[in-house]
Amino acid sequence: MTDTKAEAESRPRAEVDLDHHSPGFRVDPHGRFREMRESGCPVAHSDHYEGFWALVDYASVFEAARDDDLFNSYPSIAVPASELPLPILPIESDPPETQKLRDVTLKRFSPGSAERFRDAAIEMTNEAIDAFIERGHADLVGELTTPLPARLILRLLEFDESRHSQWVRWVHSMVHDRAHDPEKAGVAGMEMFGEIVTHMEQRRTEGLGDDLFSDILRGTIDGKPLDDTQITMYTVLMMLGGMDTTSGFTGNVLLRLCTDTELRQQFMADPDLVKKSVDELLRLYTPTLGLARTVSRDAEFRGQPLCKGDRAILMWAAANRDPMMFANPDTLDLSRPNAKKHMAFGVGMHRCLGSHYAKMMFDVMTTQVLQRLPDFELAGEAKMFEDAGEVFAVRELPVRFTPGPRVGDTK
Repeated sequence: MTDTKAEAESRPRAEVDLDHHSPGFRVDPHGRFREMRESGCPVAHSDHYEGFWALVDYASVFEAARDDDLFNSYPSIAVPASELPLPILPIESDPPETQKLRDVTLKRFSPGSAERFRDAAIEMTNEAIDAFIERGHADLVGELTTPLPARLILRLLEFDESRHSQWVRWVHSMVHDRAHDPEKAGVAGMEMFGEIVTHMEQRRTEGLGDDLFSDILRGTIDGKPLDDTQITMYTVLMMLGGMDTTSGFTGNVLLRLCTDTELRQQFMADPDLVKKSVDELLRLYTPTLGLARTVSRDAEFRGQPLCKGDRAILMWAAANRDPMMFANPDTLDLSRPNAKKHMAFGVGMHRCLGSHYAKMMFDVMTTQVLQRLPDFELAGEAKMFEDAGEVFAVRELPVRFTPGPRVGDTK
């Protein structure tokens, strides 16, 4: 052991009993984060999952997210670490490779590209609503907010979007079963890999086109083509990003609208307000609570002794409710002046590639629900995903409403 490492390990560190995958944490994660901040431990160490640091104030999370040299994203952004045999690209990479990998698909995720898909998103949303509007009840998450983002990412990749439910099952298992049933999550991951490899072989045989998957297949780093494992893991990230968090965010807001009559009336009176309010809603209803990093060297950070190899979770959702940055942070304030400073999409080199698509899909789904199901209300218990460790979101949102007319033929 080096003298520096020995010195770091000998210094006292702030300790916290935090298990972010536990049922107790899921009940009130924001209350737990608030306790840590108020106790003077916004950076504290937990012994769960072989030990990790939790960063829960805005300043610490912001600093760590922008310090890729100290806080590495390779080899895993999860605690416990992912069971996948290879890093998920580009999110589990470090500079300078990160930007080179992002450049492979960056043009597909511009604000303009997302806006060009708005009409397709409206069409898909109305198809989904048509399937249940005549019966007067539905699970808005299972029948709308989950299928739409899945179909859209499959369309971007030019995969068969009619198989979206199978891809969703794989993604949900990889994310939500990972900590408690790693074997099940591992099987789902391997099945997904196999499907991506099949698409890879088919696309190379049939020829590349003008689509997201073809861009990945054509991708290079420093003039060298991406190999098959890099292509596979890059496509996995597209699925993970496209099929879970957008639905989670939208479901969280729709749950609020089930009971907040005033907010619903505001949105219905001015449909453009949904789009204008998206940053404040993202701040308050962040679906991805946090992502992990690996400490690259012994260092002191915010008064705490970090050691090389330590894991640290940057809690985006906690930062988004830090009163030092956001006044009355637990209150929805549609006129909040600094709402755009939220970190729901991360910050720095690893900011979410698909953020513009996420905002667009949220706007479309929420606006169409308010327009076509104006009196929707809870028809039972809204159920959250059992594990809030990475995604804190509604899994089932049963609602009832006055039956209405279809607007087109469902496919």
